[in-house]
Amino acid sequence: MPLGPCWAVRGRYAGCDLHASCLPLLDPGCNPPALFSRAPEGHMRRTTGCGRWRRETEAGMVDAAAIKALTGRDGRKAVLAILRDGMAIAATIAFSVAIGNPLVTVACLWVIGAFQYALGDALLHEGAHGNLFQDRKLNDRLDVLYGLPFLRTMASFKTEHLRHHGQLGRDGDYLVRDYREFGLDGPHSPVVVWFLRPLLGWPAWYYLRRIAHYPPACLRRLALAWGGALALAAVAGVLPQFLLYWVLPLLWCRYAYFYWSEIADHHNTRGGTRTRLNRLVNWIQHNKGYHAAHHRFPAVPWFNLPAAHDELDGADPDDLSGGPLDTWRQIRRGGASLAGQAAAG
Repeated sequence: MPLGPCWAVRGRYAGCDLHASCLPLLDPGCNPPALFSRAPEGHMRRTTGCGRWRRETEAGMVDAAAIKALTGRDGRKAVLAILRDGMAIAATIAFSVAIGNPLVTVACLWVIGAFQYALGDALLHEGAHGNLFQDRKLNDRLDVLYGLPFLRTMASFKTEHLRHHGQLGRDGDYLVRDYREFGLDGPHSPVVVWFLRPLLGWPAWYYLRRIAHYPPACLRRLALAWGGALALAAVAGVLPQFLLYWVLPLLWCRYAYFYWSEIADHHNTRGGTRTRLNRLVNWIQHNKGYHAAHHRFPAVPWFNLPAAHDELDGADPDDLSGGPLDTWRQIRRGGASLAGQAAAG
């Protein structure tokens, strides 16, 4: 049976805390956000979430039963994913301390940052969609594990992420603003944008400014959590180690990974969203690279996104990336950015 446009709103997606963001994408009576993309012939074209869903539904390209079978949440897998990331960080710290070489330490910081991104971004994102645990409140409360240690709260993240899903490619989407401020809507140096800025720590400066706009309740939670962590580290006599092995990779490396992912997900795509298929990266980042499947089926948890991707018939091969080098070539191939395209619309 083909998947009707409203299935995700009326059915399983009602279990997702961000379900309202899917209304403009899936409801056949909606006024959908436009996804501006660069057509292969070089002309601007506009595609809409509703229109594409209608075409796929009419053609029988999306199987409702197949997708619904992929939406089940599994709390055991969520716990194992959280433990995996925490243990990977701890093991990397132990390895760096045991070796005691500065170059090894720098390399380890980037490994730590990669798993900080996996825990504090990829799993926080899954929790925001209610895809970690059956208990929706538990997804929120456990931001003490995948939110607060990374200078984020579930409440503040949900507010921003709902706009991204509901207004993808329009001025209400925070990525449009970010891409403009990154300079992606005009002439720019890809080397500066892709390499120099993140290696110099620019993403931390850019993203940390958002904390000032958090609601007071979120700011109080962050102040309490971070004040307590710093005080505990000082009392335990490990404050230098805490700053080196948690704060530095958080600000330098984890924000760099986040910055790279934000650009790679949507910038300079043909159809609006890029799918990155590198196995190692997806293993570390909990299948975050299957971004087109996520936007189409937000109720599908991370461990089933590869199967959901297989249901996406007719995906533009120009938006499939086999790894960082493919993504690099795609973002350099020319064409307006999401910001410039939104302005043009």
